[in-house]
Formats: sequence, C-alpha cells, structure tokens
Amino acid sequence: MRLKGSYTVEASMIISFSFLVFGMAVCIGFELFKSTVEYVSYKPDTFDAVQAFRLKEGVVGIFNAIRN
Repeated sequence: MRLKGSYTVEASMIISFSFLVFGMAVCIGFELFKSTVEYVSYKPDTFDAVQAFRLKEGVVGIFNAIRN
C-alpha cells in the first residue's frame, strides 16, 4: 500500500506537533521541579505547600487537556 503525498504531510505535521507538545510538557515539569527545589533551599522552614499544589494542579490540567 502506497501513501499519497497529502497523508504523508499530514502525518509529519501531527508527529511534529506531538513532539512540540511533549517538549513543552517536559519543560513545564522541569520548571516546576526547579522552582520547588529553589524555594525549599532558600526558605527551608517555610515551605509553601499550597503554591506547590496549585502549580502541580496546573501542570496536571495542561497534561489532561493535551491528552484529551
């Protein structure tokens, strides 16, 4: 079975978009991890769990929106 040119172009666009979205999700996760570690290292006695939870819920919401 031979694919037409338009299907190949559409498939490459979908794959490229998927890589872009996956890369953005990885970057957001890394930034969340980095900000949490920096916050704890500067203020070890006053860790703000509410802000970390809100950031985590935001990342999970973005991930679920991308997945759906």
